[in-house]
Amino acid sequence: MATEIKNLLFLFAIGAFTVYYYLDVQALPEPEERILVEVISGGLFILLGIRGSWSIYKIIRLRNDETSFLQDILTWLKNKQAMLLLSFILYVIFIPILGFFTSTVLFFIGINYYLKSRKWWEMTILPVVVISLIYFIFVFFLQVNIPTGLLI
Repeated sequence: MATEIKNLLFLFAIGAFTVYYYLDVQALPEPEERILVEVISGGLFILLGIRGSWSIYKIIRLRNDETSFLQDILTWLKNKQAMLLLSFILYVIFIPILGFFTSTVLFFIGINYYLKSRKWWEMTILPVVVISLIYFIFVFFLQVNIPTGLLI
C-alpha cells in the first residue's frame, strides 16, 4: 500500500506542476504555443487520471493489510526518494530567496551528505564546476540572467 501512496503523491506533484505551467503559458502571445501546451496537458491529465484511478483501486483492494495509512506515509517519508524529492523542492523554493549560487552549493553539499558521499572533491570541487558550467552556458551563450537572492 505504501507504493500506491507514493504513486499518488508523485502524481499529485506532477499534476500541480502541470496546472501551474498551463496557467503560466496562457499569458503567451502566440496561440500555437498555448495550443501545444493545452494538448500536452490534456493528454497528461488523462494519463494521470488513469494511473491515479489504478492506484486508488489498489489501495482500496489492499486496505485490509496490517499496516495503517499513516504508518505507510511515515515509512515513505523516511525513504531516500521522498527526501530527495523534498530537497529538490526546497532547492527550487530557496533559489529566489538565497540566490542561485548559494542554493546550489547548499543543495550539492546536502545531497552528498545525505547520500553518504564524504569525498572532499564532491563537496567542494563538483559544485564549483557545475555552477561555473551552468553560469557560462546561461549567461554567455544563452544571455539569460541567473536568479539572484539575498546572498547572491
